[in-house]
Amino acid sequence: MSTDQILLHRFVIEQLAAAGVDPRRLAREAGLPEWALTGDSGHLPSPTFSRLWEVAAHALGDPDVALRVGGNFQLSSLGLYDYLFSSAPTLGAGLATSDPYVTAVTTNHRFHLLADNEREVTLYLDMLDGEGPGRDLTQLWGLIASLTRARRAVRGPIVPIKVGLRQRAPSRQAVYQEAFGTGAVEFGAAYDGITFRATDMELPLATADPALAAVLRPLADALPPPPPLRAVWPRRVAAALERAMDEGDVSLERVARALALSPRTLQRRLAEAGTTWRRELDRARDARLRRAVAVGPMNRSRQAELLGYSDAASMRRAARRWSAARREHSPLTP
Repeated sequence: MSTDQILLHRFVIEQLAAAGVDPRRLAREAGLPEWALTGDSGHLPSPTFSRLWEVAAHALGDPDVALRVGGNFQLSSLGLYDYLFSSAPTLGAGLATSDPYVTAVTTNHRFHLLADNEREVTLYLDMLDGEGPGRDLTQLWGLIASLTRARRAVRGPIVPIKVGLRQRAPSRQAVYQEAFGTGAVEFGAAYDGITFRATDMELPLATADPALAAVLRPLADALPPPPPLRAVWPRRVAAALERAMDEGDVSLERVARALALSPRTLQRRLAEAGTTWRRELDRARDARLRRAVAVGPMNRSRQAELLGYSDAASMRRAARRWSAARREHSPLTP
């Protein structure tokens, strides 16, 4: 089971206590052990952190609580993990420490800092285990805390180009736009991430400390490696394919563009996950067709249209391929 450092829980509880929530009651309802508030550092199962956010939102009657707490993030709150970031020379170098050393605070998340093109760089945040409101709040906290941390260390303002959130759009979106500092907040996206200008990566950190960085890196390199995320890119592609089929364009170029990647990079990400573009496309179409025919009969022409095929003949060939794969007990999933 994935785990989170107790430092995460304590920071959140301290912030909520300042807002008037009883910390002991909060810890009890979230399932934290008594020692979590005052004892030595340690790890707790990751569902506990997600549950903490759900309890906090309920206690305050505030569905945006993760935004508010993340906006109060202070450098050094997460110990080694924060010092690795803040001692780096530039924002890009600092953000680059997010993923390789993430196990200093959690084994339930992965960060990816990727250059989408020459002008944009995105910090993606992926969660291994989690679902529902707890997952949404945890991801939101992770993104806004990362942005707040950067703003506290950079010499100058940071205004994201856009923000992607997998969660459904809330009734009030202005608070999200204010917190992230951009009106370009997309809900129901295929990813959770913040897109920066590529030039922002060269911004110097006011907290840069080369001597401290040299001391910390050997310690950080002794941490266990981040966990693999084999399911993340197939899941992103599945979500993008569903929208692409709704719009009638299921080309590799269309889906890669929706994920802010080049076609070659998308294929490489899928290969790293042990699958291929063709396999994910077949899987998405097969799943969509089975959902559709479960509702009622449908002729081949309509099936082809639903799945983005140019004609019924292509649809028939694909259906035979899917059937053969199932007969051979070789599922389309990687």
